[in-house]
This record gives sequence, structure tokens and C-alpha cells, in this order.
Amino acid sequence: MTQPCLINLLNNELDKTEDKEFCDEIEEFINGNKDIDYSYIYPRDEEDILCQVDHFAPMNDKGHKPTYIYVWSKLSKDWDMMSINRIVKILANDFLHMDIKKVQLLDIPTYEETKVSYEKDYEPYI
Repeated sequence: MTQPCLINLLNNELDKTEDKEFCDEIEEFINGNKDIDYSYIYPRDEEDILCQVDHFAPMNDKGHKPTYIYVWSKLSKDWDMMSINRIVKILANDFLHMDIKKVQLLDIPTYEETKVSYEKDYEPYI
């Protein structure tokens, strides 16, 4: 998520009371000095335990790895091809300990395909 996305999330999508801890994390990142940071979702139940990442990631107090990792970035205002390339290299280094020299995007969806996918993903929330 880019900084404008995080600001929109804070102002329009999150409940400041119910999602207080997540909102505080976002605000700390926005107001802090880091250009990149991560937020983690850890298993909430027995079924989620099966979905933990299998690469390096920080464990929670129960010894579980995350099931999902958000990357937060101030490196660009939106995700374009250049910023995706850059962030993939950073993620590979931070979590897979790999020094990637070249990122090749093999199947780039069209705007229309992306829009349909986005709407499908967020349909339950609308």
C-alpha cells in the first residue's frame, strides 16, 4: 500500500475504535521516517495456522508466522511498473534473503482485467 492508499484507508475505510491498533500502526508509519514498513496478519484460528508463510517472517507471541503481509511504501504515490519492480526486489531481499537483479513481469493484465478483478475481490464488501 502506498502512502495515499494508507491515508484513504484511515480516512474512509477503517473504524478508528474497532481497528485502533491497525490505525495507530498506519499513522506511525505515515508520520515516521521509514520509507518502507510491513504490517502482519497472524493466524486467528486453527484453520489459519495452515496458511502461515513458509519463508522468513517475524513470529508473534504464540510462535506463529503471518498469514498475510502488507507492504507499506512511501517510495511512490502509486504502483506503476517501475515501483512494482523496485518493491519486489526489496521484498525478496527482506523475506527470502535473495538479491534479485532483474524482475520480469510475465503476464500484465489490462486495465479492464484489473478493474474486474478488483470489483470481484471487493464485491462482498460493497
